Amino acid sequence: MRIFQATDCYPPPLVGGRDLHVRLLAHELARRGHEVEVVTLAGPGGTRTEFDGDIPVHRIAGWSRVLNPFYADPEHPYHPTLPDPGMVRSLAALVRQRRPQVVHSHSWILHSLLAFLPSQQTRLVVTMHEYGLVCPKNTFVYRSGVCTGPKFAKCIACASGQYGPLRSVALTTGLNLMRPWHHRVDRFMAVSTAVARACASLGAPGRPPIEVIPPFLLDDSFPSADTGRPEFVPATGEYLMFAGALGPHKGLGVLLEAWAGLDAAIPLVLVGIRREDTPHHFPDGVTVVEDVPNTDVIRAWANCTVAVVPSSWPEPFGRVALEAMGAGCPVVASAVGGLADLVVDGTTGILVPPGDAAALRAAIQELLADPGRRERMGNAGRRRAAEFTASAVIPQVERVYDEVVGALSSVPSG
Repeated sequence: MRIFQATDCYPPPLVGGRDLHVRLLAHELARRGHEVEVVTLAGPGGTRTEFDGDIPVHRIAGWSRVLNPFYADPEHPYHPTLPDPGMVRSLAALVRQRRPQVVHSHSWILHSLLAFLPSQQTRLVVTMHEYGLVCPKNTFVYRSGVCTGPKFAKCIACASGQYGPLRSVALTTGLNLMRPWHHRVDRFMAVSTAVARACASLGAPGRPPIEVIPPFLLDDSFPSADTGRPEFVPATGEYLMFAGALGPHKGLGVLLEAWAGLDAAIPLVLVGIRREDTPHHFPDGVTVVEDVPNTDVIRAWANCTVAVVPSSWPEPFGRVALEAMGAGCPVVASAVGGLADLVVDGTTGILVPPGDAAALRAAIQELLADPGRRERMGNAGRRRAAEFTASAVIPQVERVYDEVVGALSSVPSG
C-alpha cells in the first residue's frame, strides 16, 4: 500500500514522543513492504526532499513559514489551526503526483489536508497523540486541573496565558472554524483512552468510534539485564531517572522537591529537552543531559533503580514509562491521563496523585527500600510492555488502512 505519514515536525530534530512514533511507524511500515513517504513542515531550511534511509521526507514551506522566527524553537514549527494556502497547494500537488492510498496525519498539518482530502483515490486517517484538535494549548488543562471540555471564550482566556491574547484568539478561532471539517476524516485513532475520551466530540454519526491504538516499542528494543551503562549515568550504583521535556508540566519541580527530601542520597539523572521554563541551575547530585539517542535512553532505563514519570498534566500516553517497563525498570508515575492506564499500580509500578511531592517521595522511598519488590515489578513491566511491541500494534494500524481503503465505494468523497 502507498502511504503518506503527515506531521508538523519530523526528525531531525527529535523533539518528543510523537516525532519518534511517526518515524518508527514509517520505518516499520516500510519494512513490512508498504511504500511510505513523509510530508512535514520545512522549518527555516525551506522546501526540500530528503531521505531518512529509504523513506522520502518532503519538507514543505507554506505561507505560515513567515511565523518561523516567532516560534520558541524555529526548527520545530507548528501548523496553524486553519488551512495554509501554500501548504494546501503543495500538498495537493504532491498527492496528485504520488497517489497515496492513505494519508495518515498526526498533528495540525491535518487542517491543510482537509482542504482536499479525503478523495476517491486517497483516504484520510488521523492519530491523536495529544489534545490539539479540541484544545489550542494541546494540554487539556484548565486552571491547573484536567479540563472538562472546550468552550470558545473559556479556551481563549485559558490559552492566553500560554500564547498571549492575539495568538490565543487566532488558534482558538481556527479550531472552532475547522470543527465541522473534522467530520470528513475517515477514521480517528487515539494513543490512549484518556485522549479518546477528551476528543470524543470529534466522532461523527454513522462513523466508527475513535479507536485506541497505542504507540509501540520495536520488537528488538528490549535490553537484557546485563546491558552496559551509557556514559551519562553513574558508572556504578543506584540512580533515579526522568526522561522528557524539562518543564513544570512534566512535574520536574515536584520531582526535585521529592528527591531532595529522600532519606538517603541517590543520584538523579534527567534526560530531556530544555524549554523556556527549564531551571537554569540544578542541585548537586542531579545530572542533566540533552540530545541523547533513544538507544542510549533504553540502556539507561535498563540499569536504572526507579523510573520516575511525575507529569502534572494529563499525559496522553507516557512513552517513557513504557520504555522503562520494557527495560525491566519499576515506574513511579502520576495517576493521570494515559499513565493511569499504562502503569499497573502495585504490579509494574506505583501510581501517585499528580503534583504531590510527599506521595512521590514516599513511593520512591518504598521501592528503594525493597529490592525484591523492584525486581518483581521490573519483570511484570517487561510482560506488560510486550503488549506494545511493533508486531502487536502495527497490524492494528494496517487493519485501519485496509478498512478505509476497502470502503471507498461507500464513503462520500471530499
